Amino acid sequence: MKKLSQIVADDNSLFESSGLSKPRLVPKRKGEKRDYKEEDKAAQLSLYGDMADYRVLRNSGMSPQLVQIAQCMILCGLPYRATAETKIQRIARTGDDSLVRVSFHALGEDIDGNPIPMPFGADRTLLHFGIDLAIKLKSRFVRLDNPTEYLRATGKTLTGPNYARLRETIRRLSGLSIVVERFTPGKHGHDETRQTLPILEAAHIPSRLSKDTATSIDAPPGLRFGEHFFNEINQYHVPFPWELLCKLEQKPQMQDIILNLHRRSFAAKKTSTIPWVNLRQQIWHDDSNTRRIRVRFTDAIHLLKTAWPELNAEATSRGLIIGPPRNGKHLFQPYLPESKYLGNA
Repeated sequence: MKKLSQIVADDNSLFESSGLSKPRLVPKRKGEKRDYKEEDKAAQLSLYGDMADYRVLRNSGMSPQLVQIAQCMILCGLPYRATAETKIQRIARTGDDSLVRVSFHALGEDIDGNPIPMPFGADRTLLHFGIDLAIKLKSRFVRLDNPTEYLRATGKTLTGPNYARLRETIRRLSGLSIVVERFTPGKHGHDETRQTLPILEAAHIPSRLSKDTATSIDAPPGLRFGEHFFNEINQYHVPFPWELLCKLEQKPQMQDIILNLHRRSFAAKKTSTIPWVNLRQQIWHDDSNTRRIRVRFTDAIHLLKTAWPELNAEATSRGLIIGPPRNGKHLFQPYLPESKYLGNA
């Protein structure tokens, strides 16, 4: 029997609704230049297939594998591209009209005293992976002496370049600290809560990561989350299907937008409009083009509705209109154990 993703791939109405055209499946000849436009279309189509597969899982009644995502990392995400900046700031407004401001600081230096760059792009997926393990294991220390497990979990091949990229991701995360500030409406203005949270208290990064990475008893490869950050993520986190998160790894902005749509939909008590200027401050501070912001949310809504047709969201000229899901049907069943944390969203 065909997978639904294969059926969807043949359904012309999907391409019409998403604005995509069916890619030409022509094998590349030796020495032929890559067609990046066609490759991007094929990658987008693959994402639609992954979403369709999740819809089959959802409709089957089977429970998805849920990972816990730190709320502060959903409200205010890491940059999408490599940057020389050592401080990035994001601002988000929550449902009770509170403001959350997250400032990321890259504090690490290499052996020669050069700054270690700010984490970016797909680095966020490893951070989500580690945070989920820490919460589930109730331990601030997450071992990474078996990096093969992570590469396989994200669908990567076990090659030297992928191990090297994983090492650099851990290295960038190892110097990251954040300041989380919450401004809650009160009788006389806003009450302020401010925390400086080193994300990692300690990290051991071997000179070489591979499936044969040595596991020293004194210093096994891994990440130790800071105590205050660990307390923060235990209090404020949101479950999300791993099946979707890892498929979105190479589309970090799309990943952030879909996480936001999921969180806002669950937290919504009524339909409301969020101005684009608010979302710009939250998701990509350096892009002031309202049209681009709207187009990206429109694409994300089309994509997410392939997995979750009940999503009640629309990208309009005034802003993002979003409310509770239609017929009360969430992205996954609210009775699942991890869903209790959605109350903190």
